[in-house]
Amino acid sequence: MSKKKTSIFVVTLLLLMVIGFRIYDVNANAVQLEVQHYDMDEWVELNGAFLDTKDGENTEGYSIKVKNAKLMSYNEFVSKYCEKDEAIEGLDNKSVIDLEIEIKNVGNEDGYILILMCKLISEKKNYYLNTDSVLWSKAEPNVDEYAVAFCIKKDTEYTTHIPYTINVTDLEQYKKPIEDRNFELILSNSPVRKVVDIQIQDMDN
Repeated sequence: MSKKKTSIFVVTLLLLMVIGFRIYDVNANAVQLEVQHYDMDEWVELNGAFLDTKDGENTEGYSIKVKNAKLMSYNEFVSKYCEKDEAIEGLDNKSVIDLEIEIKNVGNEDGYILILMCKLISEKKNYYLNTDSVLWSKAEPNVDEYAVAFCIKKDTEYTTHIPYTINVTDLEQYKKPIEDRNFELILSNSPVRKVVDIQIQDMDN
């Protein structure tokens, strides 16, 4: 091997070593996000943890409890929770996850929670469900179909049923049955990720 080729080989090897060490150093010193898991029927105190912006959300004093999780169809949901007949022929597949959620606010006068942005992620991590705000607004008079934030008065509690569906539109979200039964509900992203482990039951159980 010529001296020139040897020099190029040595320089290349050194560069690869430097790059490899840099990747190792970055990974070794990366800040690991703390993840806290909670069970259903357990209060999750947000304590300032947020999904998007700390100052905007101001979740101090807010707590959330998932009391129940049921799998039902669109027509079952509107029949159970809507005052007027909202049924649509053919929307009878088990395509809606109804989370019964209790929200508590202790002492917070100006904060809110982005409950409509809380994703419901499958245990397999291969897809997620969104809050169906349009369907929720049909059953919940205090919710606007375009809202993303949710707040309640200071020192009060509120229970609501939030529907989750797959991330499509034009009624297609109500036609494909949901097969999985275990999910994670993400309540905050930073500085602590708070996750509720969800086990789904069929409505008839």
